[in-house]
Amino acid sequence: MRCRDFQVKFTPCVLAAIISVLCVANAKASPVTYTETATVSGTLTISPTLIHILTNDLLTLTGTGNTANVTNPVSGVFLNNVTASFTVSSGGTVIESGTFTDPIEVFDSQVGSNPSVGFHDNANSQDILDTFNAAFASYALSTSIGPITGSSFIATGISFPTSAGALAFSSAGNATFTATVSAVPLPAALPLFATGLAGLGLLGWRRKKAAAG
Repeated sequence: MRCRDFQVKFTPCVLAAIISVLCVANAKASPVTYTETATVSGTLTISPTLIHILTNDLLTLTGTGNTANVTNPVSGVFLNNVTASFTVSSGGTVIESGTFTDPIEVFDSQVGSNPSVGFHDNANSQDILDTFNAAFASYALSTSIGPITGSSFIATGISFPTSAGALAFSSAGNATFTATVSAVPLPAALPLFATGLAGLGLLGWRRKKAAAG
């Protein structure tokens, strides 16, 4: 009886521990979408004979990733690898869109007097678009933020390969950055664990009642 009682008491503890681990892991890993916009001028070279001129059009960069992949390689710098895409809109209508074919990361730099966030092309080691604002001095890419607007930096004279062609910029106005972290549903197995835990608890109670009687 002691051995059986021990098993009944021990198993719920194990299940509770598993549930706890699943919940903690769930809380640390969440989908995140980073968005950066600016009015830009430049070109999209679709082919040697087809070049789309961009003139004060709205550029939107979108990166999707997971907060579990945020790294902190040096003090005050945070990175997250993302799948990145872009759209170019004119008068509220999307006129060009595509996906970056180089590996892209979103960064936050808390270093110095002008903190910034932005999209960085890892293949050519160039920032695509940066947003500067003091609010980023305490940001670490793992939470929702924004929209926050600030002065911008955009790489000029650099071609960024995309599925739609080579994207290059000559100028940009102020930029706006937003990050949205999505809620993650509880693991599908969690209700089963909870049901099992309740069942074992009921079994233990019945055995104790029978022994007392």
